[in-house]
Amino acid sequence: MTDAQQPPDATEPSPDRRPGRELLRAVEVMEALRAADGDAWTHQQTHASLARYLLEESHEVLEVIDDPSAHGPGALADELGDLLFQILFHARMGQEEVPAWDVDDVARAFVAKMERRNPHVFGRSRDQALADPGDVEEIIAQWHAVKASERTAAGVGHRGWFDGIPAQLPALQTAAKVVHRARSDGRLEELLAAADEAAGSADAEHWGGDIGRALLDLVIAAEARDDDPETALRALLARMRTSVTETAPESPAGDTLSGESGPSA
Repeated sequence: MTDAQQPPDATEPSPDRRPGRELLRAVEVMEALRAADGDAWTHQQTHASLARYLLEESHEVLEVIDDPSAHGPGALADELGDLLFQILFHARMGQEEVPAWDVDDVARAFVAKMERRNPHVFGRSRDQALADPGDVEEIIAQWHAVKASERTAAGVGHRGWFDGIPAQLPALQTAAKVVHRARSDGRLEELLAAADEAAGSADAEHWGGDIGRALLDLVIAAEARDDDPETALRALLARMRTSVTETAPESPAGDTLSGESGPSA
């Protein structure tokens, strides 16, 4: 039997069945929309004008993840598709900037970062990268170590814990990012000392310093096991919302809803 007569290897997916083939079509669709003879609305958009949609689509993805039973089959894939559109859109606009960049630069940056920070998967000596490849805590510690070495190689000194974190980010997410940075830089004890000082201030009882300090400990525990406290709390609330029957309190005799004043719930 000649090579041409050899049956296809069942273990190798055919080119039209490999994961990612539809991504190329998605890039083509984005290219057509942004082309000169494409979609007029698309032509008017900028990175700034799309920002609200990126946030909106992200929250819609989270909504499905937090409460999948409230959505139909395929809901997550559909919402992730909307989020993918935003990423492809930003990347397509990058082609028009100076210097230009595109979706391949985005993918290249992702690949390089993953290969660099996961030497136990992609490294030349992957078998020696970790003492126990199944130890998740060791994997997380390795990730922090690689990030710290990246900063050193780039000549970046200690950064402010809050530098570059959006002021509008929820407090739990902000705390998680701050703790992550402090641990990556080997400054977690310094962060804890600053928290103790703030929680022990003279006016701490007026703004709940003890509660804030306790919440920070929970954030630290969550970050240590690579859990996001904001996601955990949001997921809990979503499950409570669907499992608890909320009933409006009955109005006292003689009262009417039309007589109520003030903001509505």
